[in-house]
Amino acid sequence: MTEKTDLNALPAHEHAPQSTQPQDPYAEVSLPENSSLSAADLDAFKQAALQVNLPAQTLQAWLHLEETRLQTAAQAAQETRRTQQTQWASQTQALFGPAWQEEVSKAVRAADAFGGPELRQLLEETGLGNHPVMVRTFHAVAKRVSEDVTPGGAPGVTADKTFTQALYGKN
Repeated sequence: MTEKTDLNALPAHEHAPQSTQPQDPYAEVSLPENSSLSAADLDAFKQAALQVNLPAQTLQAWLHLEETRLQTAAQAAQETRRTQQTQWASQTQALFGPAWQEEVSKAVRAADAFGGPELRQLLEETGLGNHPVMVRTFHAVAKRVSEDVTPGGAPGVTADKTFTQALYGKN
């Protein structure tokens, strides 16, 4: 006669179904909230951790450390960019002297006329709108266009004389 075995009486390991797949030791590991790391990055970290048999808690700490490092680097890059743009603006002001606002506005009008809103947006997004070379270039374009002179060409027609000036000259 066969005896019925009570499964509850056996230790858990004896009646647990045998899994053919190895369990993911990092199933509970997740990216930090608002992380700049991608799911592919997480998988790469898990693979590296698996190769060196890193505990899940250590991997989680490693991910937080990496996220902090990335945020710090992004903030430093942003600060460097702000500092560079401020330097460019100062150099542009020094280039044009006291009348820099008027001269820069001429350059802005030329950039708008020839590049349109797409160029204006690009210059603002990249900060290159403050770069002295860009401002100087568009300022030169504005001057050439306003003078009605083609480079290497003759000056434009002078203003019409009044009847009195034509008869008697300028007095």
